[in-house]
Amino acid sequence: MIRLHFPLALLAAAIMAHPAAAQSNVNRPQATDVALSCLNDCEQHVCEPSREERRKMDAEARMLDASARRAQAATKVLQAQRALIREEQRRVQASRQATLSEAKQREWEHRRAEVKIDRLTPHLESYSAIVLTSVTGVNAKQSVAQIAEVLSTENGLDFVNPLKLKRKYRTHRKLDPGFVYRPDVLRASFHRETLHEFGRFVHLIVRDHRGKVVYDARFENVHFAEMLAPLTGAAG
Repeated sequence: MIRLHFPLALLAAAIMAHPAAAQSNVNRPQATDVALSCLNDCEQHVCEPSREERRKMDAEARMLDASARRAQAATKVLQAQRALIREEQRRVQASRQATLSEAKQREWEHRRAEVKIDRLTPHLESYSAIVLTSVTGVNAKQSVAQIAEVLSTENGLDFVNPLKLKRKYRTHRKLDPGFVYRPDVLRASFHRETLHEFGRFVHLIVRDHRGKVVYDARFENVHFAEMLAPLTGAAG
């Protein structure tokens, strides 16, 4: 029995001989609390930037604001330059239009109508219809449109247009071949050329049902309504 209890007695004696070791073991859990406290302090410093960091952030914000103001000012300058360019373009266009109008007016002051044959005006009441058989020369489609506008609205002969040149103003898709040989039907051919930049020359020929020329006239810078007056009854 004495041999079994001896080691325990030695262990107790060793512990009593070194009380600092026991005290160290008792105080060891407090080290964890200190580490947690330091970690909390570090996190608090990270959340709250220092004065130096705040100064840097303020400086960067001021630089961004200044850059934005410069960009805005550059945009305003660019818009002003574009407005000046548009204004200059409008001015140049207006000046060019005025110059063209003056030139056109000068050109149209030289008007001339030469009627070589007129056996139509005194006998217009003998006819009931005018067939547009040919439109040639420059701006033929425009010529068809203006001829149709004049002859369709005036109280003269019935206007018949079978041409496919300007289908919008075509009155008949298919015309009876014998229609143009009726005694009360006339046939008109129209040719147009340009003179200089704004002037124009027109040759108008009107034939009866036998193909005989009853009207032959040449015009320079004369409006369509005036040229076609013999076919509308407006010619004096």
